[in-house]
This record gives sequence, structure tokens and C-alpha cells, in this order.
Amino acid sequence: MSCLGIDVSSTVQGSELDHITVEGIEATDALGRAICQSQLTVRCEGVAPLNLDLKLSPDDLEPVFSGAAWAGTVLWRAAAVLVDRAFLGADAVQIKGRTCIELGCGLGVPGMACARLGARNVALTEQQSLVDLLTRNVAANFSAGEDVRAVSFPWSRAGAEALKHDFCDGGCFDVIVCCDCVYMPLYGDSWKALLEAIDALAGPATDVLISLERRHVKDGDDGVDPFLEGMRANGFARTSYPAAMPVEVFRF
Repeated sequence: MSCLGIDVSSTVQGSELDHITVEGIEATDALGRAICQSQLTVRCEGVAPLNLDLKLSPDDLEPVFSGAAWAGTVLWRAAAVLVDRAFLGADAVQIKGRTCIELGCGLGVPGMACARLGARNVALTEQQSLVDLLTRNVAANFSAGEDVRAVSFPWSRAGAEALKHDFCDGGCFDVIVCCDCVYMPLYGDSWKALLEAIDALAGPATDVLISLERRHVKDGDDGVDPFLEGMRANGFARTSYPAAMPVEVFRF
């Protein structure tokens, strides 16, 4: 299936991943025919698996399908590749003992992987319509003593300051993660607010990890190049992890 140029029928390719595996369970109708994917199990080397429910509550379905929030119910390849390369591969970022926030997290796999790898005070941030699903998956995978929380965060400098107060005692986050949140045909120019949020959340020692999938836009722009230029203009120098196109993984 394709929506606004995004192929959602096959999002994660096992051949692209060296250190994680993704297994899906499909829901079926009364005749036993597969109608949608209902659960995912994500296995990362060396840590307990993540078991994720993909089913939204009835009250959350209408807002999801009235905008772009449906994209938050899919594990996109950019998220899986970032975990594989930046958390588990060569030159992996140090995660243990550091505060972490994932922006526009969708199912929250990278943020939850940070928690599995020993991060503290993990913030999984999304639109309000997806927070309930995130909260249920956090409860299913983490104990009450593990500080992993799902919160609504409309990207802004003021909202970023509130999150820093709640999770970091007013300081900056140590690790910021964002996967596949820039695509103008679906999200418009929200990348400008994303730039502002990242700038407010980060400090001099923060690792900012961003994974993006490049998509062709007929007679238009996917928004990635101006976003990356905005990161440069804000003082973030970038390096790249090896990844097969169309996915690109950056460390700032």
C-alpha cells in the first residue's frame, strides 16, 4: 500500500539489519484472512526483546486517520536502521546512564531500545492521539521502577524547556533521537518546529541521532535538505553512519 508516496506494505528489510530482528503478527478476519499487522516483536542483541501492540483504542482511531498520526503506528525502516547502526553497530553511541528523548517517536522502538541499553529518564514523545498506545506498550515492556514515560510534545521551545525540567532537572538531554520525521508531503514544514525543539533540548555534550528516508517527491521537495541545512545553521556538525540508501543516519 502507498500513501503520499510512502510504501507502508514492507517497511523493514531484514537484510538491512545486522544486530536486530523484527517479527510481526497479523490480525485476521473471521475467514482467517490477514487484514493488518497487530503486534511486533523487536529483538536487539544482548537485551530483552520488545513486544509491541499496534492496535489503537477506538477513541484514538479518528484523530489518527484525520491527519498524519497514522504514521506513528508503523515501525519504519529509518527507526530500525538507526537502532542497528547507532546503538548496536561499530562506533555506537554511549547510551548507558544517559538521559534520552525520542521526538515524534511513533511506536517508540529507538527510545525503548535506549532504555533496554541502560538509559535513564527516557522520554517517548508524540502527538496526543498516540500517547495511550505508547503508554500501554511501555507498561508491557518495563517495570514501574524503570523511568520510561510517554508524553505529548507539540514541538516548541517552551515545551522543550518543560520536558527538560521534568526529565533532566532543568538540564539538557544527553541523547536526542528522531527518526523519519521530515517529509513535506505528509508533515508540511513542521521540520522548522523540529529544529527549534532540538536546539532547545540539546547542550554542548548532547548526541543528536537522526535517521531519515529519502523519498522522491514529484515537482517538490521532501524537506530533508533544508532541515539538514537548518541543523548546520544552528551549529550542529554532522557525521554519517553507513546505511543503505534511501535511509541516511546522522550523528550531530
